[in-house]
This record gives sequence, structure tokens and C-alpha cells, in this order.
Amino acid sequence: MGKDSYHVEPVRSIGVFSATAVSISLMIGSGIFSTPALVLNLVRVPLMVVIMYILGGLFSLGGAFAFIELGIMYPENGGTLRYLAHSFQKPRLMISYLFSWSMIMLIAPASSAANGPVFAQYWLYAIFGGPNMKNLYPKIFENIDWISRGIAFILILFLTTINMLSVKWSLRFINVLTVIKICVLTVICFTGILCLVGAIKFEKNNNWSNGFKGAESNLGAYASALNKVFFSYDGWSSISYSVGEMINPAKKLPISATMAVLSVSLFYTLSVVSYFTVVPLEVVANAKEVLAAEFTSVIFGTITGRIVLPLFIGLSVVGSIAAEIFSIGRVVSSAAQLGFLPDGRAKLATYHPKLKTPIRALAFNFFLTTIFLFAPPPGDVFSLLVDFFQYPTWMFYGLAAVGCVYLRFKYPNHPNRKYKAFLPLTICFIFVTCYMCVFPFFPFSKSDSTYPYYLAPVLGISSLIIGLIPFYLRMYWYADKHNLDFTAWAKEDYSEMNNFSLTTIENVSFVTK
Repeated sequence: MGKDSYHVEPVRSIGVFSATAVSISLMIGSGIFSTPALVLNLVRVPLMVVIMYILGGLFSLGGAFAFIELGIMYPENGGTLRYLAHSFQKPRLMISYLFSWSMIMLIAPASSAANGPVFAQYWLYAIFGGPNMKNLYPKIFENIDWISRGIAFILILFLTTINMLSVKWSLRFINVLTVIKICVLTVICFTGILCLVGAIKFEKNNNWSNGFKGAESNLGAYASALNKVFFSYDGWSSISYSVGEMINPAKKLPISATMAVLSVSLFYTLSVVSYFTVVPLEVVANAKEVLAAEFTSVIFGTITGRIVLPLFIGLSVVGSIAAEIFSIGRVVSSAAQLGFLPDGRAKLATYHPKLKTPIRALAFNFFLTTIFLFAPPPGDVFSLLVDFFQYPTWMFYGLAAVGCVYLRFKYPNHPNRKYKAFLPLTICFIFVTCYMCVFPFFPFSKSDSTYPYYLAPVLGISSLIIGLIPFYLRMYWYADKHNLDFTAWAKEDYSEMNNFSLTTIENVSFVTK
């Protein structure tokens, strides 16, 4: 049987600038504007927060190197889904399937649901002021959680619609918002440096005076802190999900991915230094998700600092959500196309014949995001959602990096290996992901949290266990009943003469056993 009549191939239209913009836009979202205060609560001293963000950038670079190597070897949409399938084929692509399950049902929709209200809170901050304005607007602040979710819903609906209508305009929108967020962070970083050297007068604090004195000593706290730091950096892998639409990925993927991680690492480090140079720790404790707005308010005053810049910070969060939606549409489509979803090739895998977008996959993601947006009760929703979806995220990232090392030795002469990751840094990345998977289960002091320290990782593991049910039903029960092989596309044949061939069935019917 030939190509399916309903399947339309994605077009390779993503260049270096757009690829870099997608990664930067997804990394620079709500994280750097909201998580430093949460990280401080865990590690106790600002200097340790700075070190955590430096380490986060370094380790993310190790992961990015592995994903570049794998992305060039398997230059199709799907990213981690494909890398895990080629690395761990038994039993029946289980690890790849569980990643797809987690990414589609948990990670991507929960991430957008966590980011959306942060955008709303920055814009509400610009309109009504910060927490110190509660007395003037009691009704607003009493219901700010649900108001923020309502605004987030409208935003996510708008961004999903743009992604459905046009790849070109989606990328242009992301590019523009990436420029805006880089400008905002440049202002924050440059201003913070001037404050640090005394070039700008402001009310001094003693945030840096104690050095490491009073720093948290519990390893579980640092694991949770790294979770939040890596949430800020998460996005370096995003372009791998769309590499099937990238022009000449062997040449342009290493440039775009490396540029994105290095530039974001610099921005993050300088931003954290700026925040804690200007904002007193007692204000940081209350600011939480709107820490950057407190910084701009202190330095730039009422109009520019409290209104204009928070509006632009909110737009940078919009860019992150737009990039998230762009990427997850390709993951859902790839998972459906490869047979992981029931009847997926006839529905969720479809690219619209005129718009050239995965319109049904995007609609499916919007439905799930809406559930995550409104289902959690009021409280520490942002922090819980971050910890919840971060746990399986970094476990799968670590497994993909392990797969990169494994494939380096299994197929030393792979013809598509045009790039080699720096293995020492990639191995460090693997150890860090192992650490993050184990130590969140160790108790630590977290006085301002309304949920137990173990809840997020337990929920993350529970979601994987639940995923074994659809895995069995799809990859064993249904496949065996209909005599189908959903794993053939990932099988590689490597002969003694180093002649490599890759079996692919993506655009034809599934292989019959």
C-alpha cells in the first residue's frame, strides 16, 4: 500500500534563526521571572541560587549536546520519542511509548497550564499593582487565582488558533516575542550590573553579605531546587521535536541549539544576580511568581517599572507558551503517525492539506491543557505543577542521553552521525538526572508549601505506572489481535560491512507480522 491519502508531509521551513528562537522562547518563559524566589526558599541564600542557575545551564548544555547528535542521526519530528525508540527497543518500545504518554497527557499540557496564569499575574500586576495593593482591590486579590486561570484560558486558545492557521505566522509570532523577551532580560541584566557596581542609586540591602552562611544542607532541598531551575531551562530540547521541519538539520541544529543554551545561561545568571541585588529578601518571600516585577518597580518607578516592563515580561511568557504549543503539536502528530495512539494515523497524525499544520493534534493538546488549567484547587498550583511534570521530564531526558552514549558504541559508524556530543558533559548530565529522580523523595524543610514534599514525584511516577495500561493495550493486545507490528519503524540493521539501513514505515501501512 502506498502513502496514506490523509497524510500530508510537514514542510522543511525552519532556519537557524527560527530554530534558535523556538528554543530560546520556550526556555525564557515564566521560569526566570518566577522560580528564583522559589529556589531561594529551598536553598536559603542568594549566592547559592546563583550557583544553581549556573549549574543548570552547564548541565542543560550536556543534555543539548546529546540531543543534537541524536537529532542529526534521526532528523524527523518527534524528538525524544524517536531517540528513546531507537535506543531502547525492548520490550516493544515501552520507554518511548511511556515518554509519549507522559509528554502528551502530562508534561506539555501541565507546562502550559503552569505558565498561563503567570502571564496573567504579570499583567494584573501592571494593572492593579503588587501584593501591597490588596487593600485597594480586595475582590481582585481574593479571586486572583481563578481570574488568572480565566485569562490564561483565553491566551492558550488564541495561541493554539495561531498555530493551527499557519506555520509561518506561528514562527514569526514566536520570533517577535523572542526578541521582546531578550530585550526585557537585557534591560534587567544591564540595570542589575549597574546597581551592583553602584552606578544606580537605590535602597541598599544586605542580601550578599552572608555569602554561603545559612545555606540549606539537605540534599532533597537541592533536588527540588534543581527541579525548578531546570524548569527555567527546559526548552533546549524543543527544536528536536520539530527537526523534521528544519532546513539542513545536520548543519543548523548544532548552531541553533548551542546558541540557545549559552545565551539563555548568561541571561539567567545575570538576571538572578540583578534580582537579589535590588529586591530585599523579605519582599522576595512575598513576590514569588512576580519577582521580576518587584525588581522593575524598585528601579524604574511606577510607570515604566510597575506597568510597562511587567507587561513586556508577560509577553515573554506568552512566547514560551506559543513555542510549547508549536512543539507539542509535532509530538502528538508523530506519536499518532507511528501507531502509539488508537486510530491516530487517521486523525491526530493529520497535517491540514492547505495550512500544513497538525490541526487535530493541537486541538487535542488544548483540551488537555484546559483540564490541567482548571482542575487543581487554589493554592501552590504553579509550584506543584512545575514539580509534577518536571519529574518524568528529566527522567526521560536522562534516558535519552544514556541512549546517545549507548548508540555511540552500538553503531560507531552510523552514517548520519555528523556530530558527536562531548561525552564527559553528557555523562555528568545523566548523573544529575539520576540525582533528581532519587532525592526528591528525601524529606526537607519547605515551610511555605501546602503539599507534602513527596507528592509531586509520587504523582509523576504514578502517571508512568498508569501509562503501562494503554501501553499493553496498544502495543500488545491490539497489535497481536490484528497481527500488526508498531515497532518496525525503529528497527535498524547494521551489517558487518558497516552498511547501515534504517527501516521506516511512517508513510505506509503498519507492518503485518
